[in-house]
Amino acid sequence: MRRLLPALLLALAACSPEPRRAFRVGLLGPLEAKGLAEAARLGLVVALEAPAGAAVEPAADADGRTKPASALFFAATRAAVRGSVGVYFVPPPFPATYGWTDYPEEWQAMARTARRLAALRPVIEAGADAPAPFAAAPGLEVRAWRLRGRRYAALVNDTASPLPVDAAALAPWRALFEPRADAREALSACAGGLCLPPGRALWLEGRPGGA
Repeated sequence: MRRLLPALLLALAACSPEPRRAFRVGLLGPLEAKGLAEAARLGLVVALEAPAGAAVEPAADADGRTKPASALFFAATRAAVRGSVGVYFVPPPFPATYGWTDYPEEWQAMARTARRLAALRPVIEAGADAPAPFAAAPGLEVRAWRLRGRRYAALVNDTASPLPVDAAALAPWRALFEPRADAREALSACAGGLCLPPGRALWLEGRPGGA
């Protein structure tokens, strides 16, 4: 069922009467020929400069290696929650004779992130803004959308501390891109009950016509 998610979201967007708001996902080039081909296959825009209103995020950590997919996905979700028109990643500083795709274990992190964002773009672009599904703790960023009678929400913890989330409020929601569908199992135990760890993003899907 999880493998059907991208196709289902794309189908919903195609039928949605809501106007589309652009949310581009891209890389700031230049890239080598193979990298350009792989980026095009994944639906990534390659540009020399990010458009106004887009977030620019480094794809490399302090050691110059590609960040884990979870960190890239967090940065992209944060951009969507904050209303950016897209997110553009700055590639790692590879040697001149090599490109990103010459390091498959690193490129896979970017590819995985791109596939997730391709599935979510219909929600971000065509979904109507909806009220937050529950009260957020101070520091927790939440944004919700409604698309074809189903609600979606994204939670972002951009702080240095775990932030509590109301476990009861999460009960009707399904976690997307997590090992288990129960949204509560995507959180960690903390003094406040269940918390979203620092530097984490969580996407939720509600039942049709309900939460």
